[in-house]
Amino acid sequence: MAPATPPAGIDRDPVDLAELTEGLRTALRVERFVDAVAAGAPFEQVADLIALARAESSDLSAAEIDEALAAHPRIGERPAGAGAEAAHSRREQGGAPDADDPVLAAKIADGNRRYEERFGRVFLIRAAGRTRGEILEELERRLGLDDDAELATVGAQLGEIALLRLAQTFRDAPLPLGVAPIEPASAASRSRVTTHVLDAALGRPARGVPVRLEDAAGAVLGEAITDADGRAGRLGPDDLPAGAYRLVFDTDAYFAADARASFYPEVVIAFAIANPHEHYHVPVLLSPFAYSTYRGS
Repeated sequence: MAPATPPAGIDRDPVDLAELTEGLRTALRVERFVDAVAAGAPFEQVADLIALARAESSDLSAAEIDEALAAHPRIGERPAGAGAEAAHSRREQGGAPDADDPVLAAKIADGNRRYEERFGRVFLIRAAGRTRGEILEELERRLGLDDDAELATVGAQLGEIALLRLAQTFRDAPLPLGVAPIEPASAASRSRVTTHVLDAALGRPARGVPVRLEDAAGAVLGEAITDADGRAGRLGPDDLPAGAYRLVFDTDAYFAADARASFYPEVVIAFAIANPHEHYHVPVLLSPFAYSTYRGS
């Protein structure tokens, strides 16, 4: 098959621990929550991440609620800044059909003022999926709650917002989520030709794919099996002359390992080395009935 441009969301390495941690912090800026959920990584499914996040956000302390509220703007005010939290807030508050109603805006502003005088903190509510009219109605209702009931309500709303943000952030992310950082191979530790196989059907690295490097005559120059990250970084000689080569992937063995049928018993990628001093990385996007490749870096 001809080389293809990698599709969005597929040709990316799985979400690493730093990226997961930043996403957690953006969802709910409570360090205890971030540390507790990140400790459960890696997550093979987004649903597993959401389940643990739900458990860890279900009983926020008063101090943690104050910690989280510091990152939230007032309802009805346009969030400032270019960060991920501000972007979430703009999206959450801007989707209501009555978001630009000046009468509702004035009433919510007045309600915010009364709420802050009453409870000593900003009014917080999950704005996503609610109209401004519904927000105002809930604001008036909550002004009548006692301190303990309102504190519990704020905590529950923070949890709802966090779960929605996590689902939105990682919905289409490559799995698994929160993999340990992998030190990139140095030029001295990798072979002239390397590969990285992603299972496009599962959205994760293809671990355990036997692959061999051959020259144009079919002589085997190197063999490897892709690691947990789908990579083969030591594959054949460190130096190769200019010429024609091919990578042969035993896809039949890979798919048979978890009882999946495959149309291609092997995938053969022929390529040319023009400059023997350059590194040649040949990624493959693999599924049982299709594959694509391109020159990577």
